Amino acid sequence: AVVTRMGEDVTNKKTNGVGKSDVESCNWVALSALKALQEGAKDRGANAVINITSYFKKNEFRSATNYECYAGNIMSGVALKGTYVTVK
Repeated sequence: AVVTRMGEDVTNKKTNGVGKSDVESCNWVALSALKALQEGAKDRGANAVINITSYFKKNEFRSATNYECYAGNIMSGVALKGTYVTVK
């Protein structure tokens, strides 16, 4: 159960895609974006991030299993939006 809501945040991470497959670079940058949300939660005193959605160009994409990744020849990027909370 959510005890306290501590606001929302957006992380927009990029990674070098040179020499990597789209899947490899997207997985790498998605982990980086999730880690940024995790660090944001710690900085705010939250112990969880809920309602995580893809948020590319301010367009939300909701899925329990997938995220949006934009992979090009040089860069790959993932933007995530989440809500910081404390839970029991």
